[in-house]
Amino acid sequence: MAAPVAEGMTNKAISERLVIAPRTVEGHVEHIRDKLGFNSRAQIAAWTVENQADG
Repeated sequence: MAAPVAEGMTNKAISERLVIAPRTVEGHVEHIRDKLGFNSRAQIAAWTVENQADG
């Protein structure tokens, strides 16, 4: 779920791509933010890009 956020996709766009409810996407994004201690989608995006470079 972090990769589409890093691509700049909205919750609605992610939900359409994955064929799930936008509210489900919102919950997953919130969970990622909480788990990583982030306050914004931008922080998720930066973390994703940084960790892709390590892999």
